[in-house]
Amino acid sequence: MRPQEKIELQTLRDRLQSRMNYRYPDFAFEVLLYGWCKKSHHSTNWLSDVKRRGWLSLAMARDFADYCGYMFV
Repeated sequence: MRPQEKIELQTLRDRLQSRMNYRYPDFAFEVLLYGWCKKSHHSTNWLSDVKRRGWLSLAMARDFADYCGYMFV
């Protein structure tokens, strides 16, 4: 996948944190990512693969942003 078609998880976490100011940003991001995964009917193995590679496609990142209630992509 071309670099312009994906977004790093760290970037998503940082953008979410800049808007929400969570006390524990890593924990909050993990919870939101897990909830979005379940809502989207993905398996936890799929989520493990996403975490291992460290990025989402832009379409999935937009879906995650919608799930979080903010457009930060």
